[in-house]
Amino acid sequence: MRATVMFEAGDVRIEDVPDARLVEPTDALIRVTRACICGSDLWPYNQLEHSETGVRMGHEAVGVVEAVGADVRTMKAGDLVVMPFAYSDGTCVFCHDGLHTSCIHGGFFGTGDVGGAQAEAVRVPRQTERSSYCRSARTTR
Repeated sequence: MRATVMFEAGDVRIEDVPDARLVEPTDALIRVTRACICGSDLWPYNQLEHSETGVRMGHEAVGVVEAVGADVRTMKAGDLVVMPFAYSDGTCVFCHDGLHTSCIHGGFFGTGDVGGAQAEAVRVPRQTERSSYCRSARTTR
């Protein structure tokens, strides 16, 4: 699949990368239809040190659910979803206090084994019934 990758300040490319896929039973696979650019994407554009492998970009997007893991109950294939910038599972003390960006089980796109959202598809981890991360248009809460 194609994805946005930054190799150093000012060097942004559209590259072929491995396809996003489900890894855990709480994952969702989202086909990205629109992705955003925010300040945290612009900061490295001006100051990122050179990287041979590059950094996958993007963490805010809209898309369509392509597949869900066996434990995902909050969305199904075909649902339209909105994805803010950090994923969380809704189970930790920080999530209970509304601090989803501090979730001890959560994280950010483009880090670890989670690709950036400026891509054709993205894996969204930890989609539990309490997760506030990836919201289906059919979700009523």
